[in-house]
Amino acid sequence: MKKRFKKIYLEITNICNLKCSFCPSNRRKKEEMSLDTFKEILPKLKDYTDYLYFHLMGEPLVHSHINEFIDLATVKFGFKINITTNGYLINKIENNINIHQLNISLQAIKSDEEIDIYLQNIFTAVDKLHKHGTIIVYRLWNEQASSKKIIEKLEKYYKTNLNGNNKIQDNIYLDREIPFIWPDLNNNYYNEEGSCMGLRSHIGILVNGDIVPCCLDYNGTITLGNILNDKIDDILKGKRAKNMQENFLNNKKCEEFCRHCNFYDRIKSAKKN
Repeated sequence: MKKRFKKIYLEITNICNLKCSFCPSNRRKKEEMSLDTFKEILPKLKDYTDYLYFHLMGEPLVHSHINEFIDLATVKFGFKINITTNGYLINKIENNINIHQLNISLQAIKSDEEIDIYLQNIFTAVDKLHKHGTIIVYRLWNEQASSKKIIEKLEKYYKTNLNGNNKIQDNIYLDREIPFIWPDLNNNYYNEEGSCMGLRSHIGILVNGDIVPCCLDYNGTITLGNILNDKIDDILKGKRAKNMQENFLNNKKCEEFCRHCNFYDRIKSAKKN
């Protein structure tokens, strides 16, 4: 049976171990999802997707029960788990055999001086995870001065030449993207036209259970309901969600928050290229 969403972003914590300049800081209470709440949410998602992404904001590997969460979601409920991490705590999951895909944001490196130690730790863990069948995606989404050095280290370790987006080897990839402007009511970007895959290919669930329409609503600006209190069907059929979907189909953004998001422009640019 085809599921409604390609993926659902399930934020298991909004706590991060870094403060990167390219990431917005969420104003929500810092917390991690309890095991009981996690167990309550999982069965509610089974009819809607096969893929869970354990992030929206925050660093998922900070979670004190990250491996238990991964194993429970995969073994008991059959979800495929994707994780996006800055890589600093990767050793916590290097022996886990139940991770479908791991995205590593290499642009999170703190300083040029620690590139060697940082990458060697990642390479060691990736070698183990790759043997388990985990898909590995190295990400450079906001290129900076250290990016060239990182590329050189990747080329040397994997004995390959990297230009643009590359398949490094089977199930190991490099994903390079141009920067985008995080949606914020106070930023300088504004466009009432455009569409979005939010509410079509995915939704997000914040650590407190609030459902948001997309993976970029890091402060819960467009909270449609709460999975702990409401049925997902009722939330998706609600007036606000329906209005957003109908407007997106007509290339219109009805929410002020969406009008300050340029992610759609980035997608259009990528298609042209």
